[in-house]
Amino acid sequence: MTGRTFPAGMAKKGAKPPVGTKGAADWYWKRYTELYPKYFWADDTKLADIVVASAKGSLLHDVEGREYIDLTSQWATNNLGNVHPEILKATVDALERYGFLILFMNPHLPMIDVAERLLSIRPSKNLTRVFLELSGTGAAEGAVKHAIEASGRPLILSFMGQYHGLSIGATAFGSLASRMRRNWEAFSGGAVHAPYPMTYRKPPGMTDPEYGDWCLGFIEDQILRHVAFPDRIAGVIFEPVALEAGVWIPPANFVRGLRKLADTHGWFFIADEVETGLGRTGTMWGIEHFGVAPDLISIGKALGGGLMPLGAVLGDERSMGTHDVIAGTTFGGHPAACVAATVTIDIMQRDRIPERSARLGGKALRRVKEWEDLSIVGETRGLGLAIGVEIVSDKRTKARDNDVAREVFFDCVRGGVIPLYDYEMNVLRIQPPLTIEEPLLDKALDGMETALRKHSR
Repeated sequence: MTGRTFPAGMAKKGAKPPVGTKGAADWYWKRYTELYPKYFWADDTKLADIVVASAKGSLLHDVEGREYIDLTSQWATNNLGNVHPEILKATVDALERYGFLILFMNPHLPMIDVAERLLSIRPSKNLTRVFLELSGTGAAEGAVKHAIEASGRPLILSFMGQYHGLSIGATAFGSLASRMRRNWEAFSGGAVHAPYPMTYRKPPGMTDPEYGDWCLGFIEDQILRHVAFPDRIAGVIFEPVALEAGVWIPPANFVRGLRKLADTHGWFFIADEVETGLGRTGTMWGIEHFGVAPDLISIGKALGGGLMPLGAVLGDERSMGTHDVIAGTTFGGHPAACVAATVTIDIMQRDRIPERSARLGGKALRRVKEWEDLSIVGETRGLGLAIGVEIVSDKRTKARDNDVAREVFFDCVRGGVIPLYDYEMNVLRIQPPLTIEEPLLDKALDGMETALRKHSR
């Protein structure tokens, strides 16, 4: 993939050179190419093209000391950059003080602190309860569990192209890609999927609001009429902005219409904020762009400050205040993770990180919009520091070009820039740490543009 050559005997056992010395990169790369497909995934699905030796802030360094700008923030986990010094110190101190305590048996001070911080930044006052989990997937499942058990209804309404995690449960009500659900279709009996308004691919002649109304109409005229009676649905879960699908931003009337449907039929309105939350889209929460209040929100990824795994659910009294829901996991609400999250929230408020994301993201999007003149770029779109670049083979038909997207991705990496990209996708995403320095972001966009121009016809 990179055209490296390997000195004879370089990868022999016991010949490991120190990182940064001459020939170290070849040695580590040789070991990587031998062991990665043996121990982990197949070569044709891997996304790595480097061997990382260190990471800090918005930069990665490989074993030979070469520098890469991280436009992924490790899948929107390092919203404050990798190894933030304040979060690191607080986390280490918490590990020394608490070690590990299981919150259901031994409630601890950090879980109370993080609950208070989360409620201090809640998107609406109706959210009064906190449930702690280990991950974003666990949080999405926790929100669904609370909706189903509190309502006594068996079904959950979700949307095509949504991502809520890769566990069996989250795969059942998420439908980002059929390949992810392959072999697990039989576990989706309680999930009902509706169309999500991906406006770039709306029917010809429709405006964005009209497409939003069409998707709402499909729920009322088709799903509720032919698939699931309204009083069998516990709630509706959706991503306020569908980042995994390629940064799909729904029309505001669609989100507001969903809220009205939920009110009409007694559904819980669940916003999955695992990736859109904590400043990513230019507001603290993605749902704030649409002016509606959720009944439950799931949180993860950036909540642990990039150092500790932590998920959370915020809910109202109806969903979480009166019912004993059997949910959770052993390591959910780890004391050090709670401390890391508390410090993360404090820094975001102190340094006005969501506002910075909005300003920097708006500037970046204005430049990225110019790439739509390139033959392979169908559309660019974004909110805050979540920007998608859609790669197509034909602008007229909007045919997805997964192969060229993959080639552009690896060319970006070779040029020292790592955009966010997933296997078998045609969208490259720009989701750097929200603390990335402006000159560094400009340099990264230069690198992406060079790779895109190389493949444009």
